[in-house]
Amino acid sequence: MSERNQPLSPAAMPARFRDHRIDFWRGLALVMIFIDHVPGNVFEKLTLRNFGVSDSAEIFVFLSGFSAAIAYFTKFMGGAPVYASVRVYQRVGKLYMAHVVTLVGAIALYFGAAIWLSDAHWTKVNGLDFFIRDPVHAMVGLATLAYQIGYFNILPLYVVLLAGLPVLMVLARRNLSMAFSASFALYAIAHLGGWALPNVPEDGAWFFDPFSWQLLFTIGFIAGALYSGREPVPFNGAVYGLAVLVLVAGAVIQFGQLWPLEGSLPVPNFLYTFDKATLALPRMVHALALIYVVAHLPYGWIDARIMRSGLANPLSRMGRHSLPVFCFGALLSVVGQVLERRTGGTFAADAVIIISGLGLQLGLAMWLDLWKAITAPRPAAGRAPAEAALARSAGR
Repeated sequence: MSERNQPLSPAAMPARFRDHRIDFWRGLALVMIFIDHVPGNVFEKLTLRNFGVSDSAEIFVFLSGFSAAIAYFTKFMGGAPVYASVRVYQRVGKLYMAHVVTLVGAIALYFGAAIWLSDAHWTKVNGLDFFIRDPVHAMVGLATLAYQIGYFNILPLYVVLLAGLPVLMVLARRNLSMAFSASFALYAIAHLGGWALPNVPEDGAWFFDPFSWQLLFTIGFIAGALYSGREPVPFNGAVYGLAVLVLVAGAVIQFGQLWPLEGSLPVPNFLYTFDKATLALPRMVHALALIYVVAHLPYGWIDARIMRSGLANPLSRMGRHSLPVFCFGALLSVVGQVLERRTGGTFAADAVIIISGLGLQLGLAMWLDLWKAITAPRPAAGRAPAEAALARSAGR
C-alpha cells in the first residue's frame, strides 16, 4: 500500500477498483493461522510468531479494520450513514452465525474423534471438558459468545469490533484524531481498570479482549480511511528505520526468549510485556512496525506482481473469501490436530496435513469465485457467454 508505487496510487484507481494486495496479505495471514492451529507440525516453526513478538492475529485484525473503512466508511461519508450502518449489522449477523455454526461443527469433530478413535483426550482439550460437565450453561455461553474453546475465539472478537463500527464511524466523520484518541483512551482505561468481557459461566475472561484489541482495529480503520481518501500513510525514512529496529528487537527477544516477567517493573504490565490476550502495547507496536515496513517495501515489483496476478493469485483468492475460508480452515485444523496426534508428527504426515488443508481451502475459494461468476447478473441484451465470465474470474 505504499504511495511510492505511482502506477498503483489510490488517486489513479477507478471507482470499482479492488486492491488485490489487501486480499493477498489477508490470505497469507489465513495460511499462517491455519498452520499455527495445528500445533506440533514442523511448518509451525516458519510462521510469523517465531520471528518476533506478534503474529498473524494482529495482521488479520488490522486488515479487518482497514477493509471495514473501505467497505463501509466510504458509503458512510458519501451521505448514506444509515445504509452503511445497516450493512455493518448485516455483516455482524453473518459473522455471528458463522462462528456458532463453526464452533458446533468443531465440537462435533472433537467428540467424534473421541468416539471413533476411543480417545478421551479429545473431550478434554481446549476447554471442551466444561461442555461435558455443564452442557446447559455451555449452550447458553455458546449462543452468547461467552463460551469459547481454544482456536475458536477470534470471530467473537470480530463480532464485537464490527458491532461498534458505527460509533467509530461517527467519531471518524468528525475527526480521525478524535476517533484514535477515544479508542486509545478506552484501551488505557481497560488496562488500568482491569476491564474484560467475562467467560460465562466459566471463570476468566475472553482470550481476545475486545477492549484492548479495538485499538488495533481502529488504527487499521484509520489507515483504510486515509487510503480511501487518496491520502495513504506516507513513507518516512526515519519512521521506517525505527520500525526496522523494532522488528530486530522483536526477533532478538523471540530468539533469546527474553520475555519480561509481569510485575518486574514499577509500571502497568501492558506497557512492557507481550501479552496476547490483552494486546500489550509493545506487542501492538511490533505488529504495526511490521505492517509499516511491508507496506513500504522499496520493491515496486512486489506490489505490481500481486496486482498483475489479480483474481488468479491463490493467496488473493483466499483473502477475498476470508470468512468462509477461515471457518473451513478452522474445522480442517481440528482434523489436522487429530491426525497430528495419531501419526506422531512425522515430517511426511505434517506435509500431507498442512498441504492438503491449504489445498482444500484454496479449492473452496476457487469454487466461490466460480459460483460468483456463474451467478453474476448479466445485461438483458448481449449477455456474455458463461465462459467469458469464468475467464474473467480467473484473471485472464
